[in-house]
Amino acid sequence: MNETNNPFEPFFDQIRQVVREEIRVLNGEDRKEDERLLNADEAAKILNLSTDWLYRNAKRLPFTRKLGPKMLRFSHQGIMKWLATRRLSS
Repeated sequence: MNETNNPFEPFFDQIRQVVREEIRVLNGEDRKEDERLLNADEAAKILNLSTDWLYRNAKRLPFTRKLGPKMLRFSHQGIMKWLATRRLSS
């Protein structure tokens, strides 16, 4: 059947587009810098704090993500939001 005469072709085009977008997301091509999870060293540099301080206060920080036993990461986007609220209230 010729593609121009197929009444379902617009529907197939939409499905193709959705599949392409999902593949890009799975490959990490749509991942933004804000969505990154940082290790303690990277987070400490942004926050201008020591890694020891981060580990001691991790349970109280809203941007801490526990990925497993003894494996902490820190949300880049969460750090930026937290810093913004800290600057406004200071």
